[in-house]
Amino acid sequence: MKLTPLIATLTLVCIGAAVALSLVNFLTADRIAQQEWMATMKAIRSVLPPGFDNDPIQDKRKIYIGADSKGYPDSLEVYLGKEGDRITGVAFSRAGEGYGGFIHVMMGIDTEGKISGIFILTGHFETPGLGANIEKPSFTRTLQGKSLENSKLVAGNLAVDKDGGDIASISGATISPRGVARAVSVGLQLFKRFRAELIGEPSAPEGETDKEKVSL
Repeated sequence: MKLTPLIATLTLVCIGAAVALSLVNFLTADRIAQQEWMATMKAIRSVLPPGFDNDPIQDKRKIYIGADSKGYPDSLEVYLGKEGDRITGVAFSRAGEGYGGFIHVMMGIDTEGKISGIFILTGHFETPGLGANIEKPSFTRTLQGKSLENSKLVAGNLAVDKDGGDIASISGATISPRGVARAVSVGLQLFKRFRAELIGEPSAPEGETDKEKVSL
């Protein structure tokens, strides 16, 4: 069957576009990877306890934490902050469900099991001017120093004040900070459960932590 001039032209245009996209991807792949590394490093540095002198991305561990909701093996990638050979804290991400979907949180935890900082990772869909305020330091700083031992827990989890906890909610937006509180709770529970594997200290005995988790 002979190709009409229009079909032939469209075919050439599609082939040209595909080649151009492939070339752009090839030329920008390294730059994108570098930007992703810088974004990850920024989040990690902002949440780890101060004083580390290593590259946490180089000093990372992956630990098996059980099975996900579909029964597949689930692991946790943990970035270690070190001062010399001494581990000063860890950082990893967890997620909690917000108003517009899952909110991914990078959290830092010191060796005492307290939150040293949190960073809301990009890609959430919370309402601008309301739920999106979870990114502001006025909210993230309220979680610094929180632990499972010094917080007002609700059903074993950190919770916002409107749910009976002691994390300040955001005016006009309860669901978003609730998702962050859930993510941080899961992170603290995982740290307590796998403490020995992370920093070489005794883990929590079986039954003392809430093992329910939110998958990334």
